[in-house]
Order: sequence, then C-alpha cells, then structure tokens
Amino acid sequence: MSSVAIRAEGLSKHYRLGAGVQHNTLRDQVMHRLRSLVQWGSGQSENDPSFWALKDISFDVQHGEVLGIIGHNGAGKSTLLKILSRITQPTKGTADIYGRVSSLLEVGTGFHSELTGRENIFLNAAMLGMQRDEVRRKFDEIVAFSGVEDFIDTPVKRYSSGMYVRLAFAVAAHLEPEILIVDEVLAVGDASFQQKCLGKMEEVSRSGRTVLIVSHNMTIIEGLCERAILLEKGRVARIGKTHTVVEGYADAIRSQASMAIGAREDRVGLGEVLLTGIELLDGQRQSVAALITGRDAIIRMHYRCAAQKEFRNCRVSVSVNGRKGQDLFVLSTDIVDPSPLTLSGTGYVDFIVPELPLTGGAYFLQSYIESNGHAQDWIKNVAPFPVLDADYYGTGNLCPPGWEGNGVLIDYRWESSEGRGASAASVRARNR
Repeated sequence: MSSVAIRAEGLSKHYRLGAGVQHNTLRDQVMHRLRSLVQWGSGQSENDPSFWALKDISFDVQHGEVLGIIGHNGAGKSTLLKILSRITQPTKGTADIYGRVSSLLEVGTGFHSELTGRENIFLNAAMLGMQRDEVRRKFDEIVAFSGVEDFIDTPVKRYSSGMYVRLAFAVAAHLEPEILIVDEVLAVGDASFQQKCLGKMEEVSRSGRTVLIVSHNMTIIEGLCERAILLEKGRVARIGKTHTVVEGYADAIRSQASMAIGAREDRVGLGEVLLTGIELLDGQRQSVAALITGRDAIIRMHYRCAAQKEFRNCRVSVSVNGRKGQDLFVLSTDIVDPSPLTLSGTGYVDFIVPELPLTGGAYFLQSYIESNGHAQDWIKNVAPFPVLDADYYGTGNLCPPGWEGNGVLIDYRWESSEGRGASAASVRARNR
C-alpha cells in the first residue's frame, strides 16, 4: 500500500485587493504609507474588496502518483502550488509534505544577470537544493539539454529570452527530488524544446517520483496523470480519474461559452472597443447555426467603439479551441496584412476560412481586440463553434470516432515502397 506524499486539509487563501501582505523593508513601509494616504483621499478604506483565491481545498497525493491540476485562469491553481511549495502561507488549513520537494514554478528565479551561464547553473542549482558534487556530475547533461553550449561562459544578460528560459528549465528539470511541483513550464521555448520538456516530464513520471502538474494542455494532462483535480473559483469542482475530470472541464467550457457576450464579467481590457457579437456565415454569407467540414466558412466579429472616438493600430483576432480547451489555430488581422487597422463607431471584421479544415464536433472561440498595443477586449471561450462532419478528402471516409472537436485536417500525400501513393489535394480535386 502506497503512503501519502502530500496531504492538504482545508486549505484556504484570502487576499485583500489593493493591499500588500508584508512590509519587511523600508521601501515597503513607505509605499504602504503612501497607498494609505491615497486611499484616504479617495474615500477608500481598509474595507477594500477582497476575495478567496482558495477555499477549503482538501486532497491526498500518494507517493509515486502523478496528479494533474486544471481549471480556468484565476481558478486558484498557481496559488495552490505556491502554498505546497512553501512560497506563501495559507490563510487557513494545513499542507503536509512528506519528502524532498523541488518546484518548477517560475523558471529562472535566482539567476543573476551579470554571471555567466556556467556560474548561474551552480548558483541556481544550489538555491534549488542540489549539492555541488551533484551539479558537477550533471553539468554536461544540463548544458546539452539547454542547447546553449556555445554561450555557457557568456553572461546571461546577453542571452535571448528563449536561451535564458531553456537554461533555467534544464537546471530545474535535472533535480532528483521525491516530489516535483510543475506549473505550466512545458510552454517554454520553441516547439522542439517543448518536446524535450515533455519527454523529460514523461521520464520523471515513470521514475516513481510524485509529481503535481498544472497545465492548460489537456493532452499533456491526460498523457501524464493518473488522477486530476478541477478547480473552479478557488474550490474543488471535481477530483478523480483524469479522463472524467477533463470531461468535466469541457462541460465547464461549454457552459461558459453559452453565456451571452454582454453578460460576460470575465472579459479583460480597457473596454473602449468591445466585442458585441459573433456570427457564423457560410460561403454565400448566409447566417448559419453550424459550419461544415470542407466548406467555405466565415467568422464575423461585431464590435462597438466608444462614441466619437477613433482607434488606430488595431488588431482583431479569434482563436479556435478544441472541446477540451486546447488551442488549434488563430486568425488575426495583423498576420496576413500588417497594414494598420482603424476602428470607429460600430462594425464587424470577417475572417474567411476556405474549405474549413476541422473535423465535426463542438469547438469554442476566443476573441481578442487591441489598439496601440493595449488590450481592449479579451474573452476566453466567448462562443460555441459547432462544425458538422463531412467528407473533407472526397473519399467517402469520415474521420475516426474520438476526433470530434479535436481535429485539424490538412492536405497531404503518402507513398509506399511498393510505388503506391496518393495526394489528398489531388483526390479532392478529382472528386469535385
């Protein structure tokens, strides 16, 4: 019988908006006093709005278990990991940790810009609990993993952001703790390095170590984790087998997307340019309830600007997300046409997608509007995006079961050693 590695009982974390928690330095004390004066002059008081980032969280993690933590932004995931990593203290409740812990929360914490990559490896490793002899043994492996061999004796202030993050992750990933806590670090670097990160996490998960991982990538969560926890507004909404919890997360996404755009209170931005509606059109610009695989499709985004004001250097974009929240592709005005976009009054922007390359199923849209580099209106899971399956390749074959709401279709070709082969594009053309 496996033993408990982590036990959380009644964990809660309370924040008072606009207020700091500690004032340990002279600078902190001075700034706190200035804020108090500003609040007094503006009529604000000590009774500022507050919220519970976590509320009564309880769960156990067994030694050797890989547990996923999922949920929308602001659900409390990172707060929970910070409490478990002893970075912050809970307002209520307890968190007992049985074993040596290493955390991959903010990679690069502890790096000194004036020191070289080599020096920072030893410095950062020491801060993460590694002995000097252990670092020496793993030094070549860390450097090779990071891919910065040619610059290892260069001060990290001259590194690109990608090089910096890769080196930081490489150090942290080569620790051998009993318990590893990971927060979205698989999103660092380019696609090739992300694959290396994923491979390292798979290696760690097979080694018998206890792992807690936060990610918005449901494929990673389902591939690595035996169980998962879904957090909603600081509370445990579901806990159990990963597949069941992920499906619950998909249900939450559907519920959020079904809300009227005008009623959404989770939108982010200045609000001077607002999304007012999303309309789906077919290739004849007729409004439809659902789009069809392989047919021309239009996503129309209606907007409203502040009265008597013109907004320059605008960017309007919409991303298509799978049924489990994963990003599939993004459509943005600035990618295909970098010339400045000006918005005023009311209007719409059409994104025209020839031969919609999606399998049938339920998808969701995320919208974003900005001007002069400032977010005006950003809404996640803003609207459902239903797609009806059709014969995309013109062969009479539809995509296999399980692809619903998850698949992007592309033109491709295949060949065999027997000299047979076919091109998807040629098959489609032949069958039109």
